[in-house]
Amino acid sequence: MNIRPTPKTDREILVEYVQPYSFQQLLDHLRPRTTPGVELVEGNTYCRITVQAGNPRVLQIQDAHDGRHLKVTVTSQSNDNLIGDLERLRCLFAVDEDPSFAVAHLSRDPLIGPLVAERPWVRVPRCWDPFETSIRIIIGQQISVAAATTISGRIADQLGKHVPTGSGLNRIFPSPEVLADADLTDMGLTERRKTTIRYFSRAVADGVIDLRSSLDLGDMEEQWCALPGIGPWTARVAAMRVFGHDDAMPSSDLGVLRSVNRLAKHELDAKQLENQSRIWKPFRSWAAQHLWQPPEVSRMSR
Repeated sequence: MNIRPTPKTDREILVEYVQPYSFQQLLDHLRPRTTPGVELVEGNTYCRITVQAGNPRVLQIQDAHDGRHLKVTVTSQSNDNLIGDLERLRCLFAVDEDPSFAVAHLSRDPLIGPLVAERPWVRVPRCWDPFETSIRIIIGQQISVAAATTISGRIADQLGKHVPTGSGLNRIFPSPEVLADADLTDMGLTERRKTTIRYFSRAVADGVIDLRSSLDLGDMEEQWCALPGIGPWTARVAAMRVFGHDDAMPSSDLGVLRSVNRLAKHELDAKQLENQSRIWKPFRSWAAQHLWQPPEVSRMSR
């Protein structure tokens, strides 16, 4: 692909969201997780590089501060169609999802109900690119968010496509075909994690795993867990972020367990949380997001 540099030609677009909505909540989730060179959160702006018909463009997404819209600024050398990028934006920032159904159900639970009722605008962040997000989730198994961000940045830098934009965003995350056969030495990955990434990437490249499929949660988890190095935590977080499932509960997640135990004022283990979470069906993904969410999160961008 012949990728041409990007001069400064800007367009602005407004993207409407379903209220109540907190762009700040989603930014706070993304801020420590953005892949260097591919995306970043700077202040109250999410930035990302994409390529359309060989033309790179940089998208900057902000709260329009009108209570109804996000503002998207597109810098590109052409007026190529933005439909694909806007669809991905709508998915990542969950602008079309209505949290009121989850709030109505979860707020009746005496354990997490007060938390949910206090923050009805909390929603589940989804993804921009299903494969990229899947790899990021796999990398993040049993390591810190900061370490996973560093490793994903190395993979993008060493194996991704270089895109000349004149900005700090200059990488497109590598494709499944590239990662399936990649040398992952010196990325900071364990041998087991390298194997998982290669097997997973090959399964996606060969169509064994379809990241656009509408498999139900049980079938999706079974399919993913058949691959080496993937267990229920990985499958369920991917179900939330990549497939948009509303009822995935990563019951072994330490952050979720800590929050539940703080609210319950006694210690629950993963199995007990799995049992406890049945009352939250069919909105366990939303329950998990509320439990992950720091208590000091604010609704509006500052």
